[in-house]
Parts: sequence; C-alpha cells; structure tokens
Amino acid sequence: MPRGGEIDPFDLFCAYHLGITANGDYRIQNIHEVARRFGTNAAALRQTLTAYGMDAEDLVHSGFDLASAQIDIMVAPEGISRRELARPLFEEFKNAPRKVRDWAKEMEEADREIERTIGSEGRWSPSPRNDGRSR
Repeated sequence: MPRGGEIDPFDLFCAYHLGITANGDYRIQNIHEVARRFGTNAAALRQTLTAYGMDAEDLVHSGFDLASAQIDIMVAPEGISRRELARPLFEEFKNAPRKVRDWAKEMEEADREIERTIGSEGRWSPSPRNDGRSR
C-alpha cells in the first residue's frame, strides 16, 4: 500500500480532480490544500496519486474527460450530493481506456490550426464583417 494509503482513492479523486471540498462544496484545490486535508504533505500525496493511477500523466493518457466531469460537479444543483454525482464519474475514470498520445501529430494539428487562424505571417486579420448596413 502506498504511503498515504489510508487515503481512499474515491475521496482523493473527489478532492483533487473534481474539486469537491470536505463539506461537499465545489472549489478546485491545489495539491498542498488537498494534502493538508488528508493529513499528509504534497510529496506523499503525489506518490499516492501515482500509486493509485491518478497522477497528471495518467490523466493525460486517459480517455476520461476530466473537464466535463469537473463542470458536472461545479454546476450541481443545490441539495444534490456532489459525492454521489462523482461515483459514476470515478467508475468512468477507472474504466477509461488508456491511450498513447502522439505529441508530434498533436503539434502538427495545432500548427495547422494556428496557420488557419492567424496565417503564416503570424498576424491575425479578421475578415470584413457584413453587418447588413449599406454604405
């Protein structure tokens, strides 16, 4: 069991990745805040995240849509338990396929998007607007 292994993986996922506070509210917390909450330090918490397969690298290579999950938690209506909303999200995260990212391909796609947006000269020039008024 990892150091900090007394931390329940679901509780850690809720706090660190979904921003669920100890009292059930929503607020993204940094690693130091979460570590204090669980009675440990940031280094030990990083080790625990890695041991549980929940560190940044694991998320980058996961098919799990963390941004959408965070939004689901953030906009939870009053009276709805964010922890209960998080249960299926945690299962989805655990079952999400791991993928290898092709960084070179992603950079090429980003370069093409930049080229399309600002051109090869690096200057953005918006197209003229037709606002319906005659001149």
